[in-house]
Amino acid sequence: MTFKEAESCSAPFGVIRRLVKPLRDTNRRDVRRIYWWRFGENAPKMRAALAPLDQFFAVGEVSKWAIFVPCEKGWLPGKKNKAVASDDFYLLALLSSDVHRQWMHAQKGTLKGDIAYTHDTIFETFPFPQIVAPAQVQQIRQAMTILNDYRNEVMLARNCGITDLYNAYFHEPASQLAEREAAGEKVVGPWAPA
Repeated sequence: MTFKEAESCSAPFGVIRRLVKPLRDTNRRDVRRIYWWRFGENAPKMRAALAPLDQFFAVGEVSKWAIFVPCEKGWLPGKKNKAVASDDFYLLALLSSDVHRQWMHAQKGTLKGDIAYTHDTIFETFPFPQIVAPAQVQQIRQAMTILNDYRNEVMLARNCGITDLYNAYFHEPASQLAEREAAGEKVVGPWAPA
């Protein structure tokens, strides 16, 4: 909204003027200081990167498991989520692999005992495989698709989220989740979903 349009909503605008404007007056970024009543930014670079995709992957910035999940195209991840502009399940498999999990634990920042996932210390420094046979890429992609479909089916049936699912079944070797992840490991090696 323009200043005039926003000002016409007197009650909420008064709250924003009282609580937000003093903070924005000291902000170094022109867009936040000059247009203090507006939402900080609409993440234009992220929106542009996600626009051509059918979906993208995201992970909570701080979480116990740091499990990337597919997200619908229309969603815009908030400040507490880390998005990856890809819809390729091969990449999702790499981000879900035991190798990536070990990398996260070696590079992680921590908040309590949870993983604080950052693009600069974890994602950008991760040694992604450079030479992989096309058939192996397809095997990895297929294994991740099967695992993702299974996780979605279980979460829907049990009305739970990904953290609850992994809390209950990740360390239970007799669970189908553990069995499916072990099967993926046998098919595609250490790059299989963990």
